[in-house]
Amino acid sequence: MSLPWSKSLRLRVASSTVCGRLEQGLGRKLLAEATHAADEQALAIDAVLAELSLFKAVKGLRLDVELADALVHLDVVEGDFGGNSERQLQSVATACVIELLGEAAENHEIRWQLQADGKHLLIGAIAQEQIRALVDAAARHQLKLRSIQPDFCLQWNRHSSALKSGAGVFAVACGREAVVACVQQGAVAAISSGAWLDQSDASGVTSVGVKRLMCGFGLDSSTTTGVLDTRVGRLLSSLGRDAADQASYLLVAPDVSQSALSARWTVLNREGEAP
Repeated sequence: MSLPWSKSLRLRVASSTVCGRLEQGLGRKLLAEATHAADEQALAIDAVLAELSLFKAVKGLRLDVELADALVHLDVVEGDFGGNSERQLQSVATACVIELLGEAAENHEIRWQLQADGKHLLIGAIAQEQIRALVDAAARHQLKLRSIQPDFCLQWNRHSSALKSGAGVFAVACGREAVVACVQQGAVAAISSGAWLDQSDASGVTSVGVKRLMCGFGLDSSTTTGVLDTRVGRLLSSLGRDAADQASYLLVAPDVSQSALSARWTVLNREGEAP
């Protein structure tokens, strides 16, 4: 039985939607849920937290934030990093973000993770304004902000063990966007962000549909995802890799019909337990 004080809050923040879930216990039993359009993100966050507080007292609860990858700049750089200090790796990450964002880089929090092979550095940059908005919202609602994570990193930590040994593809979909990573022996070797739904379908997604995509409720049965395979093919080609030689293709996504995907994909439920 879950203890009454094991409740926690999860926020999923995207550019157009904020979704909050009040959960309990290790199994993350859903107690309440709220979603608001993010015409102004700070107001949407406050509205979600206020609505959840109507269902249950939230004061003092832990708050974990999942940032949609469209709000995060992700990159991978290759090099011989095995003997580098944390300070040196931070310098490499900062230089890469400056090259990507120019002067705007100074307004971002830069994080990095050295992959297990010591040759690939996974880099993430989050706008400091975004972080301040979340810190301030947690303070206003008397919550304990425990973590802010890009959606890709969260799902990678949860599900990457399901990849087979060797080369593979790991994709995380949220809303209309997906992050695709080429993986080699458990290390992220390249990464790409962009659309994963066919344009004809994406253009017809309603505001309700966007909310469902964001919160992981599932896709409309008519949705197709051929653009995902096109993006994967281009990324593999840029690395000189053959799509047929990949040991596994994993997609972490809202509930999507297998008929919408090519047969090579294995779909992992965003809200499911890690394998």
